[in-house]
Amino acid sequence: MLNKLILVFFGGAVGAAARELAVMIGHQFHGHFPTAILTANLVAAFLIGLVTALAVENGPINQDVKLFTNTGMMGGLSTFSSLIWGTLILWGEPGERLLGGVYLVISVVAGLVLVELGLRLGRSMTSRPAE
Repeated sequence: MLNKLILVFFGGAVGAAARELAVMIGHQFHGHFPTAILTANLVAAFLIGLVTALAVENGPINQDVKLFTNTGMMGGLSTFSSLIWGTLILWGEPGERLLGGVYLVISVVAGLVLVELGLRLGRSMTSRPAE
């Protein structure tokens, strides 16, 4: 059990550092729209789908790697609090409530689509039929 917690701990550290780096770089280029948080959330959504599909029985990714990436890294990279914070940043700007709503909808809908795409890609790589 301790080994699994260590995997999540280190994966979370990598994911959180990657998210912070994306935010620091993103603010330099995209004004006040939380593009970096959106990108981190969407990349994490895709990778969660891909890793989950590749972690099937006898797949190329074992359960420990899945725990490190999906729970740890993707949990650190993409968080609900970041999504809400990005939305609130836009809602706090004069005349940007609609843009905040658009950001929220894109995040949720595109996130769902990208998880599905990751699952399909991963399944195709393991020759496992869709469920």
